[in-house]
Amino acid sequence: MGFSAGGILSGEMLLNFDGTVNGTALDDSYVPDELDQVSADASACGMIYAFYGRLSVASTDVEKFGESDLPPTYFAYGTRDPFVGEFEECIQALEEAGVPVESQVLEGMPHGFGAEGGWIDGYDQWLGSIFAEG
Repeated sequence: MGFSAGGILSGEMLLNFDGTVNGTALDDSYVPDELDQVSADASACGMIYAFYGRLSVASTDVEKFGESDLPPTYFAYGTRDPFVGEFEECIQALEEAGVPVESQVLEGMPHGFGAEGGWIDGYDQWLGSIFAEG
């Protein structure tokens, strides 16, 4: 789960560095330790005014999404967020790739709403249902 850039970073990890990948994927001099034995796989992803992609630009790469074994993903964003179109295009591409997606659109909320807007209960219920299935 992540908010804004933190969600984008979470998405980058899920797209490119899941499983038991360790720091040697980025730096040959990295020395793995026992924490590197813990899988980086996730059962769910929360994108709170965030999306898969890079800063300010959502990914719409259906093929990449389909190949990445992404977990079910929850989006919460406001209608006054300047990235509304980015969220919606990313969600559409994820759905085309077969990734389960849930969205909560908060009327009148801007980017950076934090814990405001009443989204937490919906996210909690969704996350509980994901973990109950697993």
